[in-house]
Amino acid sequence: MRSLLVNIIVFFWVARGFAAAPALVPLPQQLQVQPGTFTLCPTQLIPGVPSPAPTRILVDGVSRETGEYLALMLFKSTGYRFEIATNSGTAPVARAILLTTNNAIVSLGPEGYELTIATNFVLIRGSTSAGIFYGVQSLLQLLPPEIFSSRPVSGVPWTAPCIYIQDTPRFPWRGWMLDSVRHFFNKDEVKKFLDEMALHKLNMFHWHLDDDSGWRIEILKWPLLTDVGAWRTNVNFGLNPRSSTAYDDDGRYGGYYTQNDVREIVAYATQRHITIVPEIEMPGHSTAAIKAYPQFACGCATCANSTPSLDITNSNANGVFCAARPETREFLHDVLTEVMDLFPGQYIHIGGDEVNFNNWQQHSLDQQLMSSLGITSLQKYQGYFTQQIADWIKSRGRTMIGWSEIMNGGLVTNATLMDWKVGTSSRAIQAATNQQFVVMTPTTYCYINEWENGNASGSGVIWSNEPPAQSGFVPLSTTYSLEPIPAGLPAAFTNYILGAQGNCWSEYIPSALNMEFRMFPRLSALAEVNWTSPALKNYADFTNRLVIHKQRLVNLGANYNPSASPPEIASWAPAQISTNYSVLTWNITSSISTAGELDLSFCWKTGSHGLDIAWAALFENGVEIDRDTHAGFTGVTPAKPIYVLRLPARLSTATYTLQALVAGRGGTNSNGVVYRPNWD
Repeated sequence: MRSLLVNIIVFFWVARGFAAAPALVPLPQQLQVQPGTFTLCPTQLIPGVPSPAPTRILVDGVSRETGEYLALMLFKSTGYRFEIATNSGTAPVARAILLTTNNAIVSLGPEGYELTIATNFVLIRGSTSAGIFYGVQSLLQLLPPEIFSSRPVSGVPWTAPCIYIQDTPRFPWRGWMLDSVRHFFNKDEVKKFLDEMALHKLNMFHWHLDDDSGWRIEILKWPLLTDVGAWRTNVNFGLNPRSSTAYDDDGRYGGYYTQNDVREIVAYATQRHITIVPEIEMPGHSTAAIKAYPQFACGCATCANSTPSLDITNSNANGVFCAARPETREFLHDVLTEVMDLFPGQYIHIGGDEVNFNNWQQHSLDQQLMSSLGITSLQKYQGYFTQQIADWIKSRGRTMIGWSEIMNGGLVTNATLMDWKVGTSSRAIQAATNQQFVVMTPTTYCYINEWENGNASGSGVIWSNEPPAQSGFVPLSTTYSLEPIPAGLPAAFTNYILGAQGNCWSEYIPSALNMEFRMFPRLSALAEVNWTSPALKNYADFTNRLVIHKQRLVNLGANYNPSASPPEIASWAPAQISTNYSVLTWNITSSISTAGELDLSFCWKTGSHGLDIAWAALFENGVEIDRDTHAGFTGVTPAKPIYVLRLPARLSTATYTLQALVAGRGGTNSNGVVYRPNWD
């Protein structure tokens, strides 16, 4: 009866959009707001002034690490130090936050929790440390958004509403994928991403660690993978070289994670109840590995016996391992052995997508093996290779997971499917009805590296005021509307859908700030898709809660997409444009409030002609401060329209102007604006 009543209350709030409903993201399954508030009290306020008794954090053996995490989070923002003490009791304790596994509701599962906030105590119960950790996340969200600040904030009443929550996730796989290959994100940036995942109760971090354009993890037995494969000569993908900072002292672009880096990141994730799923690509998307060790390539005419170049931008034109060489399998086993020693999670991702079959078709060894096995289809040959890897990983006590294409040649046993190609006869349905587990990542909902906002026509984007992105348009509302259970999947097999995952392929994401701009708030929406019952989901209510949630992201230092036009600092019209290069000048003094990096996005809006850009420059009182010179174009198909300028110091009395050398391409009928977005 209590559960039914709470669900009715939540539905009433959602349907009516009452402000009284707490702005929790993701929305809990059951909650009831009660009168009053709870106030955090420090160990000491002002010496000599009477103060209320301090708040303590009480823990049992299972919850101690989470208690220490909570104390640190509270200390960073409030400046208060909270005593942590052991308490194995079951009853609430006055003026304390009690974290306990005692008397937990087992039916809520290993990630479920109860949270009770009363005027003089907080009680969080869970059957495991994971459930208690998620209860702590809800407690933090019920405090003012400033609680997520990394520095003490004064003048904030540290209160939370009295409430009762009973909660458990809908799906066990609540994921996000980071592509560290196309663009490299350093150790501290990865940790920050993990903190942002924890806020959203996301628990699976899929880490893409190698591909054609880079190898990002140290393998001790095969050192050339990072000595050679971790570096390329430029930023690539048509981006402005100034847009990223991942360069070494020799000017090479890239980087990699040492095994000690990985261990540190894995430990950091584990403390936040996040499992890392490493991805090591095979048999395709392997140019970086083949560049380091060309003896494992096919040696065919298309990939040549020469060493492949890392300076490629087309991820589909990929290097492929020779599946017929026994030494290739030994190499891959060596790599995966070291990977499994570093990552304790159950799943090892092997990619398996977009294999260039021309390599095998033109290579005698692969053709001979296919003939000896009686295989006539290259798709089935990939299936043979994949099954060999899946069985070997299984023999090591782990589970292989791969993209939709691992089923090119039919079902693969001992494997989990990550399906990004979803249709009426999707691979997900095939796998689930064969009682194999599936993670859903359909491009139209989950590829959150694509544009979120813009002037869209059908599936295309005519223009967007966002930075360059992978072709496609995934609005926040579309992401929120995802139903992970495929239509047409019989009810008897729905438990084989583990959940959904947001993917951020980084071809057009050269910095951590840009990555966060892509992640949020769409990853917030996916968190709710994965956690909350469909009956409780309501997009209008979600966007209302986002108003407060975005304040949390600000305090956490997460650079979310505001879902509105960024500041417009300049514009052009046909009368200003010539087909010959000429200089346009704009006064942008009002747009320069601080020193630092000035990122400019030239965005064509209307007209039959785009705009070529030769350079952009920043002037202070008529003196040039910085110039970014590269060929850019803004139009229906923009190319490098982003210009990065740097101001060492701002003078309060100075006049700042922006100049650009531009020309109309094929004519002068061009209208557009220069944005200063907040994504870099």
